[in-house]
Amino acid sequence: MKSLILVTGGRGGSDFFQGLLDSHEEILQIPGILRIDKKFIEIFKSKSNKEISKKFIDFVPLIFDSRKNKLERHDKLGINKDEHYIVNKKRFIFFFNKINNFKKKKTRMQTIVNLYKAYYLAKKKKIDKLKLILIHTHTVNYTNKLFKLEDQKNCVIIHTMRHPIDALLSPIYNWLKFNNGKHFFPRDLYFQKDLAINGLSNLSKMNKKIFVVLLEDLILNKKKVMKDFCKIFKIKYSDKLLNCTYFGKQWWGDQISGRWLGKKIISTKITKDKKIKYIFSKNDLNYFKHLTKNIRSEYFNEKDEKNPRKNIYIKFMPTKSEILTWKNTIKQKKIKHILTIPFYYLKRVLFLNSLFINKFNFPYSIGSQKF
Repeated sequence: MKSLILVTGGRGGSDFFQGLLDSHEEILQIPGILRIDKKFIEIFKSKSNKEISKKFIDFVPLIFDSRKNKLERHDKLGINKDEHYIVNKKRFIFFFNKINNFKKKKTRMQTIVNLYKAYYLAKKKKIDKLKLILIHTHTVNYTNKLFKLEDQKNCVIIHTMRHPIDALLSPIYNWLKFNNGKHFFPRDLYFQKDLAINGLSNLSKMNKKIFVVLLEDLILNKKKVMKDFCKIFKIKYSDKLLNCTYFGKQWWGDQISGRWLGKKIISTKITKDKKIKYIFSKNDLNYFKHLTKNIRSEYFNEKDEKNPRKNIYIKFMPTKSEILTWKNTIKQKKIKHILTIPFYYLKRVLFLNSLFINKFNFPYSIGSQKF
């Protein structure tokens, strides 16, 4: 079974894309992110099927009772935003024990596939037509850890992304506003900047086949993207793929953006231009535009005017987003995060500049060509 590893860049629409694939009978997936961390790796040290399945339940409890998944709004599914899903844990343990021969030697990926299959059987879905497994690792870091866990030979990376300036603007603005900024600190700011500038480049170092899915294309040309996706991976196309669902129930987007999918007016009533001015100075914009000029040219057909004065190769002064994040960090009175301010500032100056931008072959953007 071919593995599709789903990764995103700067609120690039990976949850949205995964939801579009929710109804496809040939794709095996669980609803949400599989974080490849130390706790997950501990699962493979288990001494029985029962121990593996129980540890997996403890690791991803929200996929067994979506009423607890408030951040992703899996507690407000359906047309009237009043539905959820529950998967019987005992059925899951039963089916995993049935399909996973513990004594037979197998790869860790085979164990993951069997965990996903047991989940499908527990929610009363058929597994006989499955051709692909979608693993939503979400970040470059988790993806890298998955490959270190075990070499994935029969796999493809799907990277959802958006215009790099929006990939900076959206997470920085929304996380600073969400829950009064309680979850956004210098480390997170550096992560978002590095992701927008180097995310695709870092994925290319993993030596795997990569496809790009642009959020802008998903919004404006959804049918074209989904048809092309099905053609590439040799699975059936259906108009069901145009509707974003989880467990077949309408999904309306997460809480972080402050809006519901399908609504054009953002609840804060602040326009994009005002957001840009809030997050970036003109100097900051020129700096980030210069660092992302190749991505913007390749995927968004943007050609910068030839004015060397606007090319900022390295920026020593703090960016506006850094100052906002520092103020927020001090406001939260989190000493351990306050102490990281100089470290991540210096890291940004030293590494997020033109000297460290790697050249690579840009992957094909799904839906970008006629077929």
